[in-house]
Order: sequence, then C-alpha cells, then structure tokens
Amino acid sequence: MSLAIDWFGVKKAEDPMLYLDDVFRYASVRLGQREDAEDIAIEVVQALPNPCSKSNLKAYMIGMARRKIADRLRRSRPTQTSRESDGQVRFEHKVEEAALVGFAMKQISAEHREVLALKYIVGLSSAEVGKILGKRPDAVDSLLQRARGAFELVWVGLTSEEVKL
Repeated sequence: MSLAIDWFGVKKAEDPMLYLDDVFRYASVRLGQREDAEDIAIEVVQALPNPCSKSNLKAYMIGMARRKIADRLRRSRPTQTSRESDGQVRFEHKVEEAALVGFAMKQISAEHREVLALKYIVGLSSAEVGKILGKRPDAVDSLLQRARGAFELVWVGLTSEEVKL
C-alpha cells in the first residue's frame, strides 16, 4: 500500500494527487454516492505502486477505478427504491438540472453512461478512453455518438429541450 505523501519525494514519478478529483468525479458518476466515490478514489491512490512510472497516469488511475467500481457493483444489491414523493421536491435551477442529468444518465445503458463520463466528466480524449475500454479511438467515437443520441432521447423526454453541449 502506498501513501500519497510518499509521491512527493519521488522526482521521476507523476503525483497521483493531480488526478484524484478526476477519479472521484468518474466514480461519483458511476456509483451515484459521494461516500462510495471517495472510497474508490482513495483505494486507487493507495493501490498505486510507488513510484509509478506509467506513461499516462491519469488513464491508468481511471482504469483502476473502473475495475474497482465493477467489483463493488457486482457485490452490491439494491437497498432502496425511489419514492414518488422524491420527485416533488423543488430545487434551484442548477441543482434541478444536475438532478435531471443524473436521472437521465441512469436511464441509458451502463456502457453509454461510462463512455460519456470518461469523455465529458473526466475529460479524456477518445484515444485515452479507448485504452481504458480496450477499443480503438474510432470505435470510441462511434460509441460516443450513440451514447449522446441515447442521452438526448431521454433528456428531450424529460425536459422537452435540446441538449446543450
């Protein structure tokens, strides 16, 4: 187990703490719960070898998070169902829009949700997403196009508005 503080003394290795927020955001989108996402992000940092001389540390860490999330989802069982009264709460516009985005993301397939999260939330290129998913960049672009289409269908159904990119 490595500790993040150990990385500061190593000159040739990249500091994984630079990518901790990206890993957290990715895990948050995939898992939906802040606490679980925090756990995954810290587990990824702790599991890194010290020093880690990966050529693309960010993509490597996202890949580790992806596997840890898959393990966690395999072990988990649904514990609570949504109540109708949950949809009746009023929020400020930005918070309400974020909730709608989260709801729309849950309505599309896991593969589409993952590729959209890697591209738009983590900010990876198609080539980096391809390395994580084991696909060619052109296949990732095609998957992204289908994922955006699926998201847009759900979004228009929810809001009657076009998707703003």
